[in-house]
Amino acid sequence: MHGAVTKYKNLPAVIEDKGWQEASQKARNEALNKSALVKFLLVQDDTLQIAYETLVKKYNSNTCIPSLTEAVNSLGKMPSRATIYNWCKAYKLDGLNGLLPQFKGKAKPEHSWAHRCIELYHAPNSPSFAQVSDQLVNEGFKVEHHNVRRFINELPHELGQNSPYRIGAKLYREKHKDFLIRSTDNIKPGFIYNGDGHSVDVHLAHPVTGKSYRPELVIFQDVASRYIVGWELTYSENSISTLTALSRAMKNHLNIPAMVYIDNGSGFKSKMMNDETSGFYAQFEIEPIFAIPGNARAKWIERFFRHMEERVGRRFESYCGKGFDERKLQLVLKEANQGKTRLPSLDEWIAEFKVFLDYYHNSPHPERAGQTRQQVWDEIERVPPCEGDFVILPRAKVNVRRGQIKLHKRTYTANFLHQFNGKELLAGFDLQNDEYIQLYQLTGEFIMICQLKLKSHALPTSRIDERDIKRSLDAIKRKEKHIAEDRARAALSNVIDSIELDTVKNLSADVSDVAGAITEQAPHTFDIDLNALTPEFEEVATTEPAELSTLLQVVDTQDTNPAQKTENDVLKDLLKESEEDEANIEDAEYELY
Repeated sequence: MHGAVTKYKNLPAVIEDKGWQEASQKARNEALNKSALVKFLLVQDDTLQIAYETLVKKYNSNTCIPSLTEAVNSLGKMPSRATIYNWCKAYKLDGLNGLLPQFKGKAKPEHSWAHRCIELYHAPNSPSFAQVSDQLVNEGFKVEHHNVRRFINELPHELGQNSPYRIGAKLYREKHKDFLIRSTDNIKPGFIYNGDGHSVDVHLAHPVTGKSYRPELVIFQDVASRYIVGWELTYSENSISTLTALSRAMKNHLNIPAMVYIDNGSGFKSKMMNDETSGFYAQFEIEPIFAIPGNARAKWIERFFRHMEERVGRRFESYCGKGFDERKLQLVLKEANQGKTRLPSLDEWIAEFKVFLDYYHNSPHPERAGQTRQQVWDEIERVPPCEGDFVILPRAKVNVRRGQIKLHKRTYTANFLHQFNGKELLAGFDLQNDEYIQLYQLTGEFIMICQLKLKSHALPTSRIDERDIKRSLDAIKRKEKHIAEDRARAALSNVIDSIELDTVKNLSADVSDVAGAITEQAPHTFDIDLNALTPEFEEVATTEPAELSTLLQVVDTQDTNPAQKTENDVLKDLLKESEEDEANIEDAEYELY
């Protein structure tokens, strides 16, 4: 059964409770008649039971005062003792409004098409009233468009036009349901950071290729002061950019937050960041709080991103955020690809972003009147890190084998490392330099520094460069896969369909019948007398040297069957005898054919 139908069946009965101003004149008269009886009984010195019995006796003996008699006659009969008790109780609670009739009216008849109508209307494709009524008519129900419209409009809001079944539970919760307002008055500056990644809504020129791309901005914001403590720009949100932004915030401001409020992205929830033993959060005893998926409005930093794009992104023509001109953007990108215009560089965007940060930090705080974000941040009670030079080393679990440690296809060793053979330790590695690692116990105590012993072939020194190379190779593999798929589709398009081949065979004639009717025939030959040539040929022939005329006469007298010796043979003999007359012989050959 559809969820909307289930809710419709569970709707409570609604009692119509109108006030004195909205009540009809008939209802008011009835309430006044009831009040006349109630007031008379309540002012009597006797109990309500004795006063009621006295009123009944006087009414039956026609000795009751005229106003009470008229009130009873208007009500139709003398009310019972229980009814009088209920009227007195209602009058004491609500006065005249309590004596108004709670008229429910006739129960509305249940439409035979009601359940089916609710099921059709609350579909994800959000059909209209007309579409629902047409479908009901096609299914055999007698209903009009206005019947469906009135029926739906009388339902509660949760079953109306903006029900969660039509627009989605997430959108309904964000736009129509109640929400909590979170206050940060009880949070001290520097206690909790809020982090998230955001694709910049501006097309920039790639630093290497010059092509259009949108960088990823990773930001950590102090929740109490809204101060931006650290940020990093990268190609995509990943654990390295998250580590860089958070470690830079800790180093620049000499403060380790107690908590970080972050989302469930791979950059924040990776093993390098969130591992219980070797993760970055565990290394500095930071408690991560992961936001509920799909509830972006609960993060304070989302408002900063919107504010930032309004102040920074809209300054560039290649802006692609909320409310941008799509046709203008396409024209800008097209001209940039053709070399007519230039996309903004990464340095230009960073310069605008830094100017905005200075303005943002010195603007009024949204919750603390009379203070700026910078002033609230200056009230921080710092918790500095223990490391003096503050070299952030991500950690990973490693095993010691024969006095060696293998990490990221590299081998490290140190004196007396064999004393830890078979043990699992923590290795802190530098992302920029792979010449050394630092060993720690699983509990965090420092042991020693190991030096690089052997490195695999063609491995870069920087682990970041290694990841960039791997990223490029993965992109090449994906493109090669797409090329292979395109080639496979092209090969399939050139294959002859067996059905089409059978159709051609059926439409063609039978070859066996035609083959029997064809017989082999001898080639046709023609008897040609060289003396009966055209005058042009004779003129040409008379100009031949004496040897040529003699040869022609010999052919005519000796050959009884000139057709047996073809003209081509004669011409070949003439070519052998006289190369000087080659042009004349070619003219003669042309005339023969």
